Amino acid sequence: MVPLPRFQLPLNGPPSGYGWEECGIPAPSPSRFKIGVHGRDSILGQPRCVICGLSGEMVKHCFILKGRSSYYWNRLKDSNWISSQIRNTCTEEPHTGLLLCSNHHVLFDKYYFFIRYFPEVHKFVFVNYSDQPDQQQFHGKAIALDIKDRLTPYPSLFVLHEMRVRGYHPQQPLDPDVPDNISWQDWISDGVLKSDVLKGRNVREVPDTPPCASA
Repeated sequence: MVPLPRFQLPLNGPPSGYGWEECGIPAPSPSRFKIGVHGRDSILGQPRCVICGLSGEMVKHCFILKGRSSYYWNRLKDSNWISSQIRNTCTEEPHTGLLLCSNHHVLFDKYYFFIRYFPEVHKFVFVNYSDQPDQQQFHGKAIALDIKDRLTPYPSLFVLHEMRVRGYHPQQPLDPDVPDNISWQDWISDGVLKSDVLKGRNVREVPDTPPCASA
């Protein structure tokens, strides 16, 4: 285990390696929010929680940041946290959200955990910052998001969400331990990855025998 590197404050813009430019295609998407997120986070033929792999009616669309006004969005554009070319509100952009099960949706919105992009390995990693016992199984493991996907969430938005999580838990260590070698969530490792796992690309088509997802 190694300490998670902290961001140096103040953050007047996204840290190097965490900007919206890291995405495969950072320009505006032709897809609307729900359609784009639904298609991007459909894995093994079904829309899934990108953390635990749960599918079905329990999976919901989740915004990374709650501020949805055009004023707030324009401030993010002015500070280069998001592309100046994207639409006026987060409710219109797939880059601003993800699919989560109802449990992880609540925990995400209530700032129990954050997702940190690791530019060295091109993975988005779950960090159980509130140290919830039932979430420790997901801690320090990569979730089902692909930085090269044309609709992938902006890493910079996860940085802003992380700052809110840290503010809600001032008693927690500034540098929580994470594995020095980042592995995938168990449900991904058990059959979702292509044979060329070093590239980190997720399978989108339905396999002959889909693995069971576990919450």
